[in-house]
Amino acid sequence: MFGTAVRQLGYAWSMMSGRRFRLRDVNTLVDDMRETLETFGSPGEGADDLIAGNDPELQEDLTRRRLRRTVAHAAAESPYYRRWFAEHGVDPASITPQTLSSITPTFKADLRGRPAAFVSDRATPSVLAHTTGTTGTPTLVWFSAYEIELMSSLSALGLMMAGNVRPDDVWANASSSRSVAQILTERAVTRTGAAFAHLGTIDPAATLDRLATPLHVPGKRPQISHLNLAASYLAALVQEAERGGWRAGDFALTTIWSGGEVLTDALRERAERAFGAEVRDGYAMTEIAPVSGRVCPDGHLHLPVDQGLVEILDPGTLAPAAPGEVGTIVVTPYSAFRDTTLLLRYVTGDLVKVLPEEETPACALAALPATSRVLGRRSPGGLTTRDVLDLLQAEHALPLPTRYALEGTILYVVAGKGEQGLLGRLEERAHGLPLTGIVLVETAEDLPAPCRLRADLLEFSFERGL
Repeated sequence: MFGTAVRQLGYAWSMMSGRRFRLRDVNTLVDDMRETLETFGSPGEGADDLIAGNDPELQEDLTRRRLRRTVAHAAAESPYYRRWFAEHGVDPASITPQTLSSITPTFKADLRGRPAAFVSDRATPSVLAHTTGTTGTPTLVWFSAYEIELMSSLSALGLMMAGNVRPDDVWANASSSRSVAQILTERAVTRTGAAFAHLGTIDPAATLDRLATPLHVPGKRPQISHLNLAASYLAALVQEAERGGWRAGDFALTTIWSGGEVLTDALRERAERAFGAEVRDGYAMTEIAPVSGRVCPDGHLHLPVDQGLVEILDPGTLAPAAPGEVGTIVVTPYSAFRDTTLLLRYVTGDLVKVLPEEETPACALAALPATSRVLGRRSPGGLTTRDVLDLLQAEHALPLPTRYALEGTILYVVAGKGEQGLLGRLEERAHGLPLTGIVLVETAEDLPAPCRLRADLLEFSFERGL
């Protein structure tokens, strides 16, 4: 008991000071939490404080300390930011949350063009991660062994406390192996005592077979219980399950974790019917790890404040977005968590809406800052990814995963052979959206521009003749 208290104090000291963690403290906390769950079945009162750390009376001071150390590290150790501060005559010590806007935001093009320039001189790079590249050229991000171990352990704590992952669970990843999330998730899941299966993004029919097949593994559930994947691949599985006559009873899933793409209510509800499991929506990105968000039952995206400073900025002016307005997520990961690729004010390009002043969250995550769910990207005509997917995925006659392209204010939609009345229903639902027409096409090749989805990142196997 005394040892646990000491380790908690060490963890809390790092959280408060913004200094590096002692990995043995964090790792042992994971072991202590696992033992607590095995003994008592629940984390215990106050356990969430280990991760959240969101006392509003302390947050302003903590943010200032963490940001000061992060900026100092970037200015001293990163070639990119060392040059930026020298050229602009800005004193890193002068940066506070109130003056952070004096630092020019960092865009994807900056990181893609010179990934090594963002790597700390003092770093010991261990893992090179690639983004999927579905929205452009893949971005390269280096991580150290310290970062990998720390983020995995913190994720394990979160999975046990908030994700209800237990040692008898079997977690399957049906996502691309190119992302660092594959490494982090495997390590986090196995730290909880649960088993991990890497399915990959393979033929949906093969994935359904694996989900339904009994495992016969001692000490584990008889079938896969947790599934992690991108929203478009979830859509592909739903389509295959419905066409193939699968029933929810064929599976034993308890939770499906969706991320990386916009998840609509229509797809979530359809997936929950198909698989008989809760579908959870989240937000994460390789470049800003470990900063990530959770979507609450009320439909708000909550972004914790302890791992990075999050700004919501107007996409055009990069000024703070006003309540009720759409802004892009901009993140500064804190140096206590990141010591290799250092980023200040990284513009993710992912849009959210700042909550109106009268919309106050009342969920269990209400203490954490909240926005709307991720809207995706916005077209020149003003439509967001969520606008289009909400429209199209409400129509079950359209094939999944949803494929479309915008050409000006005309929406092209892959509809297969379609059915009578489909176009009329879509036009009726689209009333009020900035569209001048909807055109149904038979295949993705008929679209005026490519529609890139993470479901297309197939890892071919010998199954089913692939």
